[in-house]
Amino acid sequence: MVIILLISLIFSLPAYASDNLKIGVYLSMTGPVAAWGQEEWKGIKIAHKMKPFVRGRKIELILEDNASHPENAALSIERLIDKGVKAVIGPVTTTNALAGLALTEKQKIIDIIPSANGLHLTDNKKYTARVCFTNDIQANIMAQYLAVKYSKGVIISDISQDYSIGLTHLFTADFKKLGGKILDIYHINSGDTDFSAIATEIKEIKPAFIYMTTYYNETALFARSFRELGGKAPIFSGSAAAADSLIKIGGDAVEGLIFTDDYDPKITITKSGKRFVKLFQKKYGKMPDSAEALAADSYLYLINSIDKVGLNAKNLGKAVRNGHFNGVSGIINIKNGKTYRTTVIREVKNGKFVPIALFSP
Repeated sequence: MVIILLISLIFSLPAYASDNLKIGVYLSMTGPVAAWGQEEWKGIKIAHKMKPFVRGRKIELILEDNASHPENAALSIERLIDKGVKAVIGPVTTTNALAGLALTEKQKIIDIIPSANGLHLTDNKKYTARVCFTNDIQANIMAQYLAVKYSKGVIISDISQDYSIGLTHLFTADFKKLGGKILDIYHINSGDTDFSAIATEIKEIKPAFIYMTTYYNETALFARSFRELGGKAPIFSGSAAAADSLIKIGGDAVEGLIFTDDYDPKITITKSGKRFVKLFQKKYGKMPDSAEALAADSYLYLINSIDKVGLNAKNLGKAVRNGHFNGVSGIINIKNGKTYRTTVIREVKNGKFVPIALFSP
């Protein structure tokens, strides 16, 4: 009888393990925007701790590194599908999302995007949603913010990133509608490190402000070069500035930089947000930032949707593309894949991110 019982247990263990619900995660754990990917992974792990089960099944996270490149994003999705995932979370950037979504939509795999802001990314999709705002929203907010005080400025845009190209176009249109003038748009590429020529030219034309739609690394390096040359114009940015690495790389040069973002832990407004902050601080010894919070919301929104409608791809797709969610990062409303959410304007002050304005959806 003992032998029979042992045999029964041995054969039951694989069956129990296979009953785990596999959720894939594809992020930039290495490469140019690894700081974001690593932060988002921390946020997802804390969210998983907050809700490790759904419909009686244990949730198993499977991570794939897309190395910040679109080709690897597509390969990551293929590997995750081969491993039997029912849904995925990621990626970090718009360019990588465009590559990944081609596969997730075809295979009817739900994808909840944490931080890719490209305007039309979720248009005409069936299985895709995101928890971050879109570029049109942050462009309009920053254009209004700047038009109150400034009449003319310049833009620095990264022509290798869809996020940057789109945000540049949207901000330019909105600022001009408000009576502002863009003196020039300077183009760079991700990975550029020498900004002395651009910084010198911008200093000479003396714009009232500089608006950067680039990622945190290039933003920080330009700011250093510009300040070292004695440039005084204030620098503003989009949500791509929101990484601790901006301050680590830029130092005093990014002091006073103002940018749009989805979240600031100092103005957490939901119960789940307060719990998330406590758990994150206990685990990592610091406050979470927007990358961690958005990734956590991607996970929690997905699990909340599965809890409501189950895993049928058609039903789950409709649920994630049309929902209301009190997330850790704020209040999120999604209508036909379009996200409306809490938005924050933040400033680098004394080497830290400080909220200076909050906009409700």
